[in-house]
Amino acid sequence: MHARTTPPPADIVRTAAVQLAPLVRPGLNVTISSDGIVEIRNPRDSRMQQSLVLREHQNALWWHWVWPGPTRDDPPEYEPMVGADDVDEAARRITNVLHVAEATEAGQ
Repeated sequence: MHARTTPPPADIVRTAAVQLAPLVRPGLNVTISSDGIVEIRNPRDSRMQQSLVLREHQNALWWHWVWPGPTRDDPPEYEPMVGADDVDEAARRITNVLHVAEATEAGQ
């Protein structure tokens, strides 16, 4: 996991999230908080949610998974996922993480 870095300006986060949101599997809810955290939720299962942030990594903006810190009082940790410009791959990974198999899919 990588240390916390300064988030990019809110307009950059919004622009990136607007590019990402339509590519995420239909039915998943995408929201952007005022502090630049992108939340993706699967409304079919309240436990299925993932936070993302944009942060600098390898001299470029990358989407980062957000994980809770080791203790409740620790800040979150960020894990680089994919470059911000690779929205197709980011959407694919998010969809894989938040996918809930249909009953017919599970039996196949």
